[in-house]
Amino acid sequence: MPRRAALQQLSRQLSAAIAQPDWEAMEKLSASLAKNIPLLAERGAWNALEQTELLQLRKIHAQAVKICSEEKERLGLHLGALQANKEGWVAYAALGEYDSDGNQA
Repeated sequence: MPRRAALQQLSRQLSAAIAQPDWEAMEKLSASLAKNIPLLAERGAWNALEQTELLQLRKIHAQAVKICSEEKERLGLHLGALQANKEGWVAYAALGEYDSDGNQA
């Protein structure tokens, strides 16, 4: 496949994964980039159109990294909140299930 077409395809796929967001697809595409960009570079100097496509792919990849970092932060906060409330949940579980009047449900 010509380099420009390969770069365009990777850009489209990564953009689609970001739009979902499809975390597994982003992971696979990131690994694919790490593997395939050096192979594409071995073919020789990039022409102007290929450089433009490569720059666009870099921008899209940076966007994917940002989205993943934001999701990682969000999940970390959520897990922290769950951990903070763990003792209360354990106490309620030890008491059994009660309705709002204090009667066992």
